[in-house]
Amino acid sequence: MSKVHAALAAVLADNVVTTAFGVTGDGNMFVVESFVRDHGGRYVATANETGAVLAAMGYASATGGLGVATVTHGPGLANALGALISAARERLPVLLLTGDISVRGHSQNIDQAVVVTPTGAAYEQARSAKTAPGDLACAVRLALAERRPVVFALPVGLNFASTDYAPGVKPAFTAGQAVPPDPAALDAAAGIVANARRPIVLGGIGAISGNAPEALRRLGDLLGAPLATTLPAKGLFGYDKDDLGVFGSFSSQRAVEAIMASDCIVAVGASLSRLTGGGEGWPYFQGKRIVHCDIDTRSIGGQYPSDAPVVADAAAFAEAVTGLLKEAGYAGTEFRDSLTGGPAQAELGSAAGSGQVDPAEAMITLNAVLPASRSVVTDGGRFVRHAVENLSIPSARHFAHAGRGLGAVGNGLPMAIGVGAALSGGPAVAVVGDGSFMLGGLAEFNTAVRHGIDLIVVVCNDGAYGAEYRKLKGHDFDVATSLFEWPDFGAVAESLGGSGFTVGAAADLARLGEVIVGRDRPLLIDVKLDPATVPE
Repeated sequence: MSKVHAALAAVLADNVVTTAFGVTGDGNMFVVESFVRDHGGRYVATANETGAVLAAMGYASATGGLGVATVTHGPGLANALGALISAARERLPVLLLTGDISVRGHSQNIDQAVVVTPTGAAYEQARSAKTAPGDLACAVRLALAERRPVVFALPVGLNFASTDYAPGVKPAFTAGQAVPPDPAALDAAAGIVANARRPIVLGGIGAISGNAPEALRRLGDLLGAPLATTLPAKGLFGYDKDDLGVFGSFSSQRAVEAIMASDCIVAVGASLSRLTGGGEGWPYFQGKRIVHCDIDTRSIGGQYPSDAPVVADAAAFAEAVTGLLKEAGYAGTEFRDSLTGGPAQAELGSAAGSGQVDPAEAMITLNAVLPASRSVVTDGGRFVRHAVENLSIPSARHFAHAGRGLGAVGNGLPMAIGVGAALSGGPAVAVVGDGSFMLGGLAEFNTAVRHGIDLIVVVCNDGAYGAEYRKLKGHDFDVATSLFEWPDFGAVAESLGGSGFTVGAAADLARLGEVIVGRDRPLLIDVKLDPATVPE
């Protein structure tokens, strides 16, 4: 027999959970202590509950497996709701372990199931001391099977009740089982692909696991087709010379020209959102045949109708289409070879006034001096295009865009902490705005310090909420409400236990290499920008 809190910690360990992020309280502190003491678990104590869930999301994104966060009941859980919405929309398997105090009149008692359900997360509760370990194991399996967040609540009165769970039970769920395509759907897709003259192979977040990237490369080679990725799958094809980069609103000029010239898009593991289509007014899919494969039927045809919808595993689909075309004696196209030039960096702009830096030049310099094994997490803001176009990464697991789920700013730095905890061997680089840093990153920078996370934070600091500045100015409104006089971020980073460096002029970029190489703690790089010259 064992106590429930110890049994739940054992369930986590048996499901190969090695790291958890959280804020402790009455509802979860005993499980956390057992996880660390009895199983050698790594517990990263974040500064707030939102940061805990975002870090777990970063961990799940980087590993492809389960991210685990834990907060206390009531207000602790309520503080995490926005992050749960992001996790649900991004289809990330996150387990949020919390308490439950169903005591009438207690200030921390809320109807947790009612507030969680609208986020898109599942809500599961331990039914009794006897069933609690099995209930948690089911919650783990649900998060992995449905690839969405699951909140598991333990009534606080059960922590010290006895249960008969025996540690060492193996996980009962294996994620990533391949689903073969339906033969008729496959034939229709192969027929459309065979008749295309200018195809592009587009890989999404659903194609970053296993051998799917290589299978898509082989399909692209056979078709003579260039490769491209959605924004969340940036880095899917590594440094492949035939990769156009991001397909969508962050496409380079070279990619836009290829997209507009193409006649068929073979989209695999991609949801094809409006931004993949270039945003409003950009006809990236107009007049093209679309072959759309995804494991989730909800992703197919939601925004753009598909000429050949296929429900299948990404690698299985790519390999099957390649095999059918080879059997038919398919000779391929010359579309890939007709494209001119290689991946190009963004054209430098002009930073007005002294003490200002061009954002594209800053990212180009960073790309040259950052360790090759870096991971990159981008927040929301006008600077994102420069980071996406100019910061290369070794694989899609090394990239995350923190604003894609809910469109919120302030999520990037906490997510980078989770990525940094998951991937060793290089720094996690969080590219955030000044408003983002103050909103959601300031306190969590110290979390990275306390837990020794190799973190580099690049603050694109235009002293404003940039999008609001642009829109107010564009409508001839006063921009004062969008402008801020922030503290010295370098000094703030040092006061939080890290180190800071300010890039106030182009000449300071020359020192970035030595600053990055010489870091021995989390580093903040404050890049001064002029809000009037940062492009949309």
